[in-house]
Amino acid sequence: PPLPQQQKIAEILGTWDEAIEKQSKLIDKLTDRKRGLMQQLLTGKKRLAGFSEEWKEVRLGEIFSERNETNIIELPLLSITADRGIIYQVDSDKKDSSNEDKTKYRRICIGDIGYNTMRLWQGRCALSSIEGVISPAYTVIIPNLKTSSLFFSYYFQLSNVINSFARHSQGLVSDTLNCKYSNFSRIKVTIPSLPEQTAIANILTAADKEIEFAKSKLELLRSQKSGVMQELLTGKTRVKIY
Repeated sequence: PPLPQQQKIAEILGTWDEAIEKQSKLIDKLTDRKRGLMQQLLTGKKRLAGFSEEWKEVRLGEIFSERNETNIIELPLLSITADRGIIYQVDSDKKDSSNEDKTKYRRICIGDIGYNTMRLWQGRCALSSIEGVISPAYTVIIPNLKTSSLFFSYYFQLSNVINSFARHSQGLVSDTLNCKYSNFSRIKVTIPSLPEQTAIANILTAADKEIEFAKSKLELLRSQKSGVMQELLTGKTRVKIY
């Protein structure tokens, strides 16, 4: 198009670029805020109003047991992802490399936590909101009635907790480190009562939802920009020069 129209088109697209940049910065700020909340609330440095009971030191084996149910082939195959948690394998971007024989695959239920036995020292674990079977390379743990698995899905992301996982993993080098339930169960943690666990988990869940909403808005802005570019840069829609 003529130069005046080129400049107008660039101005219009610049508006979307500015909005995308602002939204990206907002996501960074929300993520940093959540990280700060986790560090404050999950360690007891900051207490919520209405809670004053002293936190107690327990071994993970006192509040989690291992689910070791196999030979349940009628359940769907699940995948534990780094960014999407536990999802159906058919919804995963990864190719299904599982064995045809699923008899040794472990059952995982809603509210269980699954962790990669050889990668727990990297924080590879997730809370399950669906039921299915996962690779025997994973360990499945069940919370007792006084334990919030949602709270621990956040708690297990703390750097000092991940370091503890590493110290209790066995192996000569990082590629062979593994943290079986027998090792996991001996780890000591200091935690609040169940009501306080629940209240903390609810705050962090709200922070997650806010981040997800902001990310959805960012994707919408990017999609809008792509559509506008297609219209304006091809001449399908002409801009008016005043």
